[in-house]
Amino acid sequence: MFKAEIMRTLSYFTIFLILTGFASSCILQAPKYSPVENVLKLQLGMSQDEVSALLKIPPHDLKSKDTSGYVLIYKYRLTERNTIPLFMGPNNGVKARGKWVDLFVTFSPEGKVTAINSCSECGDTEIRERRIDTKVFVTLTLPYVLVFLKLD
Repeated sequence: MFKAEIMRTLSYFTIFLILTGFASSCILQAPKYSPVENVLKLQLGMSQDEVSALLKIPPHDLKSKDTSGYVLIYKYRLTERNTIPLFMGPNNGVKARGKWVDLFVTFSPEGKVTAINSCSECGDTEIRERRIDTKVFVTLTLPYVLVFLKLD
């Protein structure tokens, strides 16, 4: 009798966790990106490997390629500041991530950087990667688990 009740409780708990997981896990979609601080360190004459190592991301896409070279697209994200309008000042506010920006890096046929351009108005960012927001999952799931354990 006692073993059957434990098995029933465990099965309810498993079903509860699965349903809570589906209900509370948010799917966030974001491309791999570099912070603007890394973009500012780019220099003409760097190789493609040096650019990717400095930005810490692979190229997002190939924009064009011809006999004069090729243009790779990287993504970076602006750093913005959230403030309350009443307290706007040069040092007030909290750093926040801004929107994604396309970074066009032009390479010569030898693979050296010849130009660096960015475009913040080039359209929506293509979504490539999905991840579960674990903070939301834990925040919404933990109270239910505690209530469930307290009921026994």
